[in-house]
Amino acid sequence: MASVLTGTGDVHGPSRHAGVYRLPGGPGTDSAGAAAAAPALAGGPVRLWTERVAGPVDGAVAAARRSVELDAPLGGAPARLVVLEYADGARELVVSADPARVDRPAMDRIAASLGAGGTGAPHAAPAPRDGSVAALPVPLPQPPSGPLRESDVAAALALVLARTFGDLGPALEVTGPHGAVAGRSVALPGEDDEDRPVAAYRAAAARPGTDPAAGPGGGGLRVALLADRHRGRPSPTAYRPPLDARHAVTVHLTTGDGAPPAATCWYRTGDLPGPRAATLVQQLGRVTGELVSGDQDGPLAAVDPLGPAERQRVLELGRTPRLPGPLREGTVHEQVLAVARAHPEAIALADGDTTMTYGLLARQAVRTAHALRRLGVAPGDRVGVCLDRTADLVVTLLAVLTAGAAYVPLDPAYPADRLDHTVRDAGLSVVLVGTADQPGVGAATAVPLERLKELAEGQDAGTLPAGAGAGPGDPAYVIYTSGSTGRPKGVVVPHRNVSRLLDATERDFALGPGDTWSWFHSAAFDFSVWEIWGCLLTGGRLVVVPYWTCRSPEDFRELLLKERVTVLNQTPSAFSRLLELERGAHTPLAVRLVVFGGEPLDAAGLTAWFDVHPEHECRVVNMFGITETTVHVTAQTVTRAEALTGARSVGRAIPGWSVRVLDGRGRLLPPGTPGEIAVAGDGVALHYLGRPELTDRRFVPDPDGEGRLYLSGDLGVLLPDGRLEHHGRLDDQVKVRGYRIELGEIRSVLLAHEAVVAAAVVLRAGAGARGSAEDGDARLDAYVVLDGAEPGEVRRHAAQLLPEYMMPTTLTAVDALPLTVNGKVDVARLPAPGERPAPPAAGGTPTTGTPGAGTPMAGDEPREDTPRGPLDEVLAVWREVFGPAVAPDDDFFHLGGNSLLALRIVRMLGDRSLKAGVREVYRLRTPAALAEFAAAPATPS
Repeated sequence: MASVLTGTGDVHGPSRHAGVYRLPGGPGTDSAGAAAAAPALAGGPVRLWTERVAGPVDGAVAAARRSVELDAPLGGAPARLVVLEYADGARELVVSADPARVDRPAMDRIAASLGAGGTGAPHAAPAPRDGSVAALPVPLPQPPSGPLRESDVAAALALVLARTFGDLGPALEVTGPHGAVAGRSVALPGEDDEDRPVAAYRAAAARPGTDPAAGPGGGGLRVALLADRHRGRPSPTAYRPPLDARHAVTVHLTTGDGAPPAATCWYRTGDLPGPRAATLVQQLGRVTGELVSGDQDGPLAAVDPLGPAERQRVLELGRTPRLPGPLREGTVHEQVLAVARAHPEAIALADGDTTMTYGLLARQAVRTAHALRRLGVAPGDRVGVCLDRTADLVVTLLAVLTAGAAYVPLDPAYPADRLDHTVRDAGLSVVLVGTADQPGVGAATAVPLERLKELAEGQDAGTLPAGAGAGPGDPAYVIYTSGSTGRPKGVVVPHRNVSRLLDATERDFALGPGDTWSWFHSAAFDFSVWEIWGCLLTGGRLVVVPYWTCRSPEDFRELLLKERVTVLNQTPSAFSRLLELERGAHTPLAVRLVVFGGEPLDAAGLTAWFDVHPEHECRVVNMFGITETTVHVTAQTVTRAEALTGARSVGRAIPGWSVRVLDGRGRLLPPGTPGEIAVAGDGVALHYLGRPELTDRRFVPDPDGEGRLYLSGDLGVLLPDGRLEHHGRLDDQVKVRGYRIELGEIRSVLLAHEAVVAAAVVLRAGAGARGSAEDGDARLDAYVVLDGAEPGEVRRHAAQLLPEYMMPTTLTAVDALPLTVNGKVDVARLPAPGERPAPPAAGGTPTTGTPGAGTPMAGDEPREDTPRGPLDEVLAVWREVFGPAVAPDDDFFHLGGNSLLALRIVRMLGDRSLKAGVREVYRLRTPAALAEFAAAPATPS
């Protein structure tokens, strides 16, 4: 839709309005007519002059000249009159005036006195520039009976603002033709209004009351509807209404004299971007038509601001068709075995000094599949796999699939109670474990890895188990994600989805046998699905990253360098630590593709990476994804330009996937409007395991296509070019270092302790003891109201149920949780996280609960001139990280330690020439033990 007028005047200066009127052709006009209009002017007669314009009335030169005149300052005069004479003989009068001294009727009378009459088609003008004022025509309908009422336009505008612009905090005021401040405010329809009949809504709009919340003085997008009832006067071909600092948008509505109603939307481009302004005028025209001509007995909720054509356009905007060409066929294991048959000697896995060819991988997987059958695993079963990240884990996962079953990954680092819940919830009868004493397998049969290998010996590696029969639509894996009720939920994903993920990305990313991938993430985290099967299905070499190497950026980089990894998959949090090392390294990595996922990416931090790895050598891709939609949904190639501008886009849907943004009632929203991200297409999972009610709520029939739509609970915006911006969660689910966490699950675990009366969990930007954010870390702070227990006891209870990444960094006891007027926890009024309870002092004497308890007393710290021993240095580091109450025997995990804090401790100890790794922090756990390790002489290698 083309702009009809633009201007660049200072809308925050004195208010003015201006109109353009057609004059009859002929000789120039003098000021005689203006003198006749003098009584209408508060300041007396005004000067009129004539300007010649070198071009026709409908040309670009004429449009630019009109824009200048419409924005020209008044210089203190009540009005300014200019006649523009064009090269084609056409003539126009431009009247600019102070609305307080020359109102709209007076302006029209001035034009009439100079010979203006009738009306004409509105003028076109160049597109607006940043900071300018622009105008768009509103396509108003012609009602089938009677004239269009001002109240219907007001009702339509209120509905559009509420539905599509609610994120901007809109307020609507109806003003008179003077643009007077004393207009009437119109309450925007709320959720309760959506179920009212259209007729009732129109009737209420015809007698609007005053809504103080929507009146002058509020914040957000302030919109004016300027109702101009024109009767018996010449009508301008263009009119610039009074624009002031109060209103970012003014809709000028003209009715009367039997002419069709007309409306123009004026807006400041700095307050309302052009695409959203176009959406406003399109929807205003359509909604007005539906209100006056549609079903009057139907609910307001059924009024569709988009319309069929626009709806289809928006859907297509978020949809990326599958790529042409054949699709992958068969199950995941069939495709891996096909690679093995074609390239049996190619290296499939590298795990330390051990390598495994595709041929060996296939033989071991088939033998192990037979062994699983001997254990009673049948096609369609679910098999728990609780093994450390090694080559054996890949063999085992492939074997489970080859046996026709689905694997359920369990991280051995998870607490036993959480593992036990997963085993029971998934109905597992067999869990494959590293050792026979693995806790958390419950009633399932725990089969140690060595026993499984014994059963596999001598099995036929050339023949698949009889009747395996798994098809592409059958489950391949079940990965558990955080749940708000305290119950993690299993997401069931079929083989076909993994195949389609590779169909969508293989060619674009140029994946193939020449690539070496790193496997960095836990098998219980769906990023591992992309790492393992993305590599093996495309014939690449998969490098296993051991658990402790993942926690040491130095060791991880050394492994990437040694193995010449070309495809690196990282969460932004983990990558930031690697980037620090890469920036100062002498030998750059061989990485050609970096894929980010798991959490939002701050592109601004990547400029240093592009300094070392230019864009033509290494492609960086930011991908948004969800476990329920098979790892990835969108992809955005990040360049230095995006890094410099800090772009937030996560890109367009990958081929075969589609994204859209919905409102609270599941209605499609136009580009630019925030709402819930919904995903359709090839990646949608089958269901939540054993949760039919939740499945029905989140996996819904697609009203605009075949198949189903997954309602993600994520907040996002579809951009006009089809890219998606991800703005976090709609609920209290967050992502911390790539892990999806329901704050409600942590709260439920805390409340499960008998002494916890109330609890709240808050996500905050990480900060050290000195309050400075470090590495973009996120921190979980828990608050509890206790009755008969100490915070330390509650922390130990939580540690038995929550994995490390979900453990709160702080746990603070409060007398009561502050609440908002709506009865919700008032996060802003929660106190700063308190010091953790001091542990018993040396010698077993407990510390008291008085302020400062556990804080070193005067004289405890060595004097500046006293040599500091290892314990003093370690304690100084721990106290900087955890606070001054830390004692030598405090437990790292009881203090709220996690992998990020362990890395921080290791770096700070290194600055003090004390050598200890993350493994030692985890294993030794106290300052005293860590100091003893650091003081011990190095063992000769």
